Amino acid sequence: MPVLETALAALAAHPGVEHVLVLGRDGLLIQHVGDAGLDAETVSAMAPGVAQAATALGGATGMGDAQTVAVRLDGGVALVASLSADLLLAVLLRDGVGFAPLLREMAERRVELAGLV
Repeated sequence: MPVLETALAALAAHPGVEHVLVLGRDGLLIQHVGDAGLDAETVSAMAPGVAQAATALGGATGMGDAQTVAVRLDGGVALVASLSADLLLAVLLRDGVGFAPLLREMAERRVELAGLV
């Protein structure tokens, strides 16, 4: 298993995680770990808009760029995190699952994950 896929599988092993995607800020899918049934390319195309909107909000508030965005959806939670100036990480979780340890690991491994792409 390639190193990037192994690193993403470790994130996917957190409770409730169904999909982990690495994508460019242009919305192009680079790597996806998760069950079939997700239109990963469409999710990748949408995630940069979430990151851009959150960064715009940070600019308007004077609080700086968004590092991680959590979006509560009817069926779960979508996390979009900045890995670098060119890369994003998107993680989709089932509803009703705590994810604080996952957020901590995502923050700690951000630079490492970016370096694997």
